[in-house]
Amino acid sequence: MAIVVKRKKGESKDDIIGKFRRLCLEEDITEEIRKRAAYAKPSIGRYAKKKIILWREKCRKRIKKSRKYVA
Repeated sequence: MAIVVKRKKGESKDDIIGKFRRLCLEEDITEEIRKRAAYAKPSIGRYAKKKIILWREKCRKRIKKSRKYVA
């Protein structure tokens, strides 16, 4: 989708550039460009998912362990 930033009366160029930048950040356009810029092997995606799952388990264990000693 195209991003259109219209200039309002009294806005400087810096204000317009800032608006455009914020809209790009909200839409995650830069992240999408990075993903499409180079080929990523499927194994890298699987590895990233596995890493996230392990991190979540680690956090859950830490929380569970801290609850045990708080009471």
